[in-house]
Amino acid sequence: MPSSNTRSYSKPRRWLYSVIITLILLTLLETTLYLSGVPSQLGDSDPFVGFSSRSPMFVRQNNANGEDQMQLSSVKKHWFNPVNFPVIKQPDSYRIFCLGGSTTFGRPYDQRTAFCGWLQALLQQVAGHIDWQVINLGGVSYASYRVAAMMQELGNYQPDMFIAYIGHNEFLEERSYRDIATMPEWLRDLNLELSRSRIYSVMKRTLDRLKSSGKKDVTTSLDSEVKDILRSTVGPQSYQRDDEHAAAVLTHYRFNLKRIIRIARSFGSDVVLVKPASRLRDESPFKSEHRESLNKIELKLWNESYQLGLHSLDSGNYDKALQHFETALQLDDRYAELHYQHARALFSLQRYRLARAAFQRSIDEDIASLRMTSHLQMTLDNVAAETQTTLVDFPSIISKLSNQQLGHDLPAAEMFMDHVHPTIELHKMLALELVETLREKGIIGPNDRLSDADITQVSNRIQASLDPQIQQQSLLNLAKVLGWSGKLEQAHALLLRSQDEFGDNQQTLHLLSISSERRGHLKQAIDYAQKAVELYPQHFNARYSLAMILQQNQQADAAIATYREALDLDPGSLAAHEKLVYLLIEQGRRSEAVQQLELVRKLDPGNVEVLINLGILNSELGRFDQAELFYHLALEYDSNHAQANYALAVLYNRQQQNERAVEYFLKAIALEPDNPEIANDLGVLYAQTGKLKQAIRQFQQALKIRPEYDEARRNLAIAQSQ
Repeated sequence: MPSSNTRSYSKPRRWLYSVIITLILLTLLETTLYLSGVPSQLGDSDPFVGFSSRSPMFVRQNNANGEDQMQLSSVKKHWFNPVNFPVIKQPDSYRIFCLGGSTTFGRPYDQRTAFCGWLQALLQQVAGHIDWQVINLGGVSYASYRVAAMMQELGNYQPDMFIAYIGHNEFLEERSYRDIATMPEWLRDLNLELSRSRIYSVMKRTLDRLKSSGKKDVTTSLDSEVKDILRSTVGPQSYQRDDEHAAAVLTHYRFNLKRIIRIARSFGSDVVLVKPASRLRDESPFKSEHRESLNKIELKLWNESYQLGLHSLDSGNYDKALQHFETALQLDDRYAELHYQHARALFSLQRYRLARAAFQRSIDEDIASLRMTSHLQMTLDNVAAETQTTLVDFPSIISKLSNQQLGHDLPAAEMFMDHVHPTIELHKMLALELVETLREKGIIGPNDRLSDADITQVSNRIQASLDPQIQQQSLLNLAKVLGWSGKLEQAHALLLRSQDEFGDNQQTLHLLSISSERRGHLKQAIDYAQKAVELYPQHFNARYSLAMILQQNQQADAAIATYREALDLDPGSLAAHEKLVYLLIEQGRRSEAVQQLELVRKLDPGNVEVLINLGILNSELGRFDQAELFYHLALEYDSNHAQANYALAVLYNRQQQNERAVEYFLKAIALEPDNPEIANDLGVLYAQTGKLKQAIRQFQQALKIRPEYDEARRNLAIAQSQ
């Protein structure tokens, strides 16, 4: 019988006590893990990608005044502007980290003219009593997952606000998602919420290690820094259409936006998202592909309609062009360039709303997605609404400004430097909008307003800080990138802009010359190159460039003379010597070519190719002893050089030294067994010496290597008929 002093608790009360005790124990465990330095997984909870290594963004150093500063790590300097800020943030300081890609960085220039630089200057002007620390962490080619990976470290530096401009680079790096993208969103969100806890983080890391033991990781492991598809391949043509992958990228983008917001809020920081803007008009897609199901008949009809549309557009018959393009669209509406040309026709007819939709569709269908798609824009809108995060609609700001200035909302070079990078003026407009956003949030006072005089003063101060040479070089670098990616007209326009704003220099004229030549304007190319020579008569590159363009324009005598002038300025240029040699050979001036090659040999005595070419030229001039000498010299440097052995075999064959010829033919074949010419020539030698069986085998081998080799086929037929 129970004692009368024993208390009896109801089941609900026992359950409540159990919960309280459990929570106390979990809290104690979480606190212990925190004090022990165990990190939460919040900053590392991306189930889509991992990184091969991690290096900190910042290192702690003393500046010249002995003050503790956080300075950008040297391993990051290629991707970020130079950055430093005090380790200890004073009470009157407000620290903003600007995140994103090259637009945030300030490309084609730097952070001084980026919206972050403008924001710093404008805030100082309007509310100078606050120590504003606007820190530009725009990383060139950085996508959302790389920005998210930075967040945990940035939380250690007392951030008050993050401003994120992210969306153009989501397709830039090659990665594989496999089945991870099919994970339900609620499960990804739950994982993200739980990853705040150190207890959950320890458990998950342990389980992940156990599950991954002996199994291949389902996530892509990326390099610690960007290795984008464009830089690691031949350019936009490397991209392929993959709708399933595009859907996974969209899911990943959504996840990363939420992750960035949650990590920021875990530090008590505010977040402002900026919707990225891109150039629509006069910006053709980087790569187009037809829909897979298009058959040959449909493709023929599509091509006919498309070409007729282009012809009508070029002729100024925009209504007719529209009809042809719309016929083509009925056959295949996945070809990005078609939407772009359709938009051009609509724009020419001043049907701006429809033109805007067509331009946007050309972005959405671009196989090389280097501009933010409408699906990414909608995802950004939805995440901002769901998380109640402030969103600054930059495209709307541009549309309003464009309507005021141009009468339509489709600006091109007026407001964009290229496909995504705004002009300096547009960066200023975004910064002004961000100042208003900070006022709405109560961070600056309602009466702290910028007057026109204030804005002018800031503009003058920023302009005075700029180095014209650096600005010009930035434009030239951007032009090079655009030219490399196939945007020849835009690249040329930037070069002309550089010439107009900063005047002529050797590099600008050189690039204008190359750009003109690539666009098929050879006379213009020569004019630019000649102008460079006139302005810089003692500059080797100016004459060398002119010589190359004259050579391409079939002006051989002028090119030869100009190469010689260039070599007078720089006798050690192997490239100029070699180009002159090949040009002399093309013109049949072999004796001069030999003399030129002798000069190259003095500069590079061990160059086997030079020695072989000297042998070939001397052989053609009938100087067989000299030719033999050069071939043997080449073999002294490289006895396993197939072409040197082959050339020596041909020489001995020509001199009817058959045994020696066979010896070197066999050496050449052993070194280069897939060369059909060597096999064919050895077959000819065997046939000439009556060894028909060996000859037939060599001709058959040549045809096995190259079935369309007509000379070997004829030789085989002759040998078999004997």
